[in-house]
Amino acid sequence: MSWDPIDLVRRVGVVALTAFLCHPAFAQNTSAPEQQLVEAERLAWLKAWTKAEPLYTAAEREFAARGDKRNALYAQINALRGQLPRLPVPEVSERLANYLEDPLVLADDRLRLRTLIIKGETDEDLDPSLSEQSWNEALALAEKLGEAAWANRARGELGLVAFLSGDINNAVIRLGQAMKVAESNGDVASLVRWLTLFGHGYVQLDRSEQALDFYDRALKIASTVRELQFPVMTYLGKGNALARLGRSDDAKRVLTEALTVAQREGAFGYQAEVTLQQGLIAYQEKNTPHALELLAQATDLASKAGGNRILAEIALEAGRIQRESGRLSESESTLRTGIDVARNMGERLLLPRLLAELAEVRVSQRRYAEARDLLGEAADQLEGLLTNASSPWVRSRVIGSMDSVFLARVHLEGSQGQSAGRLFSVLEQARGRSVLELLSAREAGKKPAELQAGERRIAALQLRLLRTNDKAERQRLLDEILRAEEQLAPVSTEVFTRTRVAARKPLALREVQRSLRRDEVLLEFVIAEPNSYVVVATGTSARIHRLVGRSAIQKTLEPIVRAVREGSNVGGDARRAGELLLDGIPELNTRTRVIVSADGPLHQLPLELIVTASGKQLLESHVVSYVPSGSVLSFLRRRRVQRPSQRVALAVSASPNAEAPVPPTSSGTPTFGTIARGVYDLDANLLPPLPSANDEARAVATTLGAAQSTVLLGDSATEQELKNQPLNDYSVLHFAVHGIVSTKFPARSALLLRPSGTEDGLLQAREILEWRLGADLVTLSACDTGTGAVYGQEGVASLVRPFLAAGARSVVANLWTADDKFSLALMREFYRQLAGGIDVGEAMRRTKLRMLAQFGPQAVPKLWSGVLVYGDGAAVLRRSSASAETGGANAVHK
Repeated sequence: MSWDPIDLVRRVGVVALTAFLCHPAFAQNTSAPEQQLVEAERLAWLKAWTKAEPLYTAAEREFAARGDKRNALYAQINALRGQLPRLPVPEVSERLANYLEDPLVLADDRLRLRTLIIKGETDEDLDPSLSEQSWNEALALAEKLGEAAWANRARGELGLVAFLSGDINNAVIRLGQAMKVAESNGDVASLVRWLTLFGHGYVQLDRSEQALDFYDRALKIASTVRELQFPVMTYLGKGNALARLGRSDDAKRVLTEALTVAQREGAFGYQAEVTLQQGLIAYQEKNTPHALELLAQATDLASKAGGNRILAEIALEAGRIQRESGRLSESESTLRTGIDVARNMGERLLLPRLLAELAEVRVSQRRYAEARDLLGEAADQLEGLLTNASSPWVRSRVIGSMDSVFLARVHLEGSQGQSAGRLFSVLEQARGRSVLELLSAREAGKKPAELQAGERRIAALQLRLLRTNDKAERQRLLDEILRAEEQLAPVSTEVFTRTRVAARKPLALREVQRSLRRDEVLLEFVIAEPNSYVVVATGTSARIHRLVGRSAIQKTLEPIVRAVREGSNVGGDARRAGELLLDGIPELNTRTRVIVSADGPLHQLPLELIVTASGKQLLESHVVSYVPSGSVLSFLRRRRVQRPSQRVALAVSASPNAEAPVPPTSSGTPTFGTIARGVYDLDANLLPPLPSANDEARAVATTLGAAQSTVLLGDSATEQELKNQPLNDYSVLHFAVHGIVSTKFPARSALLLRPSGTEDGLLQAREILEWRLGADLVTLSACDTGTGAVYGQEGVASLVRPFLAAGARSVVANLWTADDKFSLALMREFYRQLAGGIDVGEAMRRTKLRMLAQFGPQAVPKLWSGVLVYGDGAAVLRRSSASAETGGANAVHK
């Protein structure tokens, strides 16, 4: 639903007065205290509690002088909420608990409702379980009294409590639904608060760039209401996000403004949070003494406020800085305090990180048994979080935010080097986890009507975005798309929850080894400091191999990747990379197939480019393929797909103008690099034609068996026509199209087809996840389809993952821009190899070698090296017995 902030402001006056005057919580007449309460209630509804507090206090005095105990108590309780920023949270919580036992409060539902609301808010920073009790009772009372607006606020706050307790699914559903209602009834203050809290959540999940969108929207709405001109919590969050993004100057400016307001209002909790962020910026600027001084000040302020969560967060950061500075005993003391606070309040997002940080101290002290116990508890806590996050996007963010936990476990296992199985289990708890669970999910069944309507709305907005190049209009549409996605989140999360099966845990190393062929070696890398490691596994052996640290590897790989992206040949750094990554792995000498589970900078490096000790590129001696994790590989190989044999390939070419002529060259030789199959903007005017794409699609069908294939070309290559096909019946899906990868919003990454009807032509990752495929191969012949946002140990959120999760056994995608003409030559050869019964990995290797031989110096690494095989590289296409020489394709649409 679209909305206008100004309209919300107009409506909030009606809503607020209706809520508080039609069903007053106090006895009304026309005298002064009642008038003061009307204005105080208006301010309280806007969450301007500090401004309302003097009015409540004055009203309390007059009611008390009049002998009106009930209304005096009502004013007193509300005044306490206005004083909360200046008082210790535990003290306020205890006073509110006592109020709830007062006979007046026990006998008066409306008085009790307000007390519960204030206690629910107060306890969120103290103990989520206490807060949950208050909000649940408040919700029941609000519904009983017909207070719909307060009931909705209670649902939203219960969503926040769910997030703080680690129940991320419930948080998304409750908060998302509450925001929809708040938009419709004009509850501006709740929108500002919840958008801010969404921002805080994204920061905690290490997605600060997305968090800024929420903070800026909250500030935009707040600016329309005089009493909300400077929401300290929002500015604080924005300053934190800016600091994490390395924008120190902007962060300092925002935080200084927030601190001034917090000090003026005497808000100790906000002052503590601002001072914490200032301390972290000082540490980023390598001023450790000042950073620790600021964190000590933040601790004092947090103690005065009685805010448990901020105390735990300060302890985490101070303990880390003390450890990194060699002050181990101080770090231990600080972290133990934080762990006690987090445990006592049931905090599940900070506790695993606190435990991991203390484990790092123990490893530094060589107290390995204690470190293992701490990390075992952290792993159990993390497993609980992952179990409560059915959305793959949310799970990725949780794993990304917990990278310090995984790395602490890596340091422990790697430093001892005794058990490849234990290190493998550490990595597999995160790697490919989303893909593994989605592969085993149940069929979704019919979509809820609300989900279908929401998807149609997003499609309509995206179609309008595609057709306009007006900057202001584009920004407005992007804002609407974001809001529409947020409104859809609760429904889609419920669908994920309904379709998931019991959490599928990653396999043990010995189980994965049983799925490896005799000629295969699995290399599962983890790139870290001070050392990196690789689990080297064959069908009969497994060990840990130690590598140099992340910075040394990064320094060696960066010039290689830069040279490739610039269209140059790779220099001597390729041999240096071989020395760092592969020379100590003799298993490569007896195996001809390498399966790589990458990490960090290795996600951007095709290992085929590395020069081994033999002086040759790995491409020349080995078949290389890539997997999200060993468990995903094993699952793909064990999975049995029943697919009708009569359909071989579905090939799609959706060029904006696929029949446009190729620019001629004076020499008559192929010219590469002029037309890239990728876009960085949704402006349709910027989409170049792909002259070779139609020929490529036809070649796939002709080579594999035209009579059993379907080809969608040009105007018939619509998203609707594609979805009308029996996708599960095809052995091969081939897309020769433009591709879009969104690192900020991975669910939006898409293949560009033609729009039609209600479909926008953007085949997005979130839609692909709904499919169930039986394909042996999906080929994404488009730019950058193998890249995306990296979520720590969980891996890359590329377009590869949704196809694997949908059931494709193998996926071919490109790390770089895909040149149109070279892609035609490469794909023709690739499918010729596949048609001869060669497996996908070996067919790609032979194809690349053929391209190098055929085009010589023109075949620079940018053209071929990034075309990689993901999933099961040993997959062989299941084909019908019909001859590949059969005439025209089964359905060629022009």
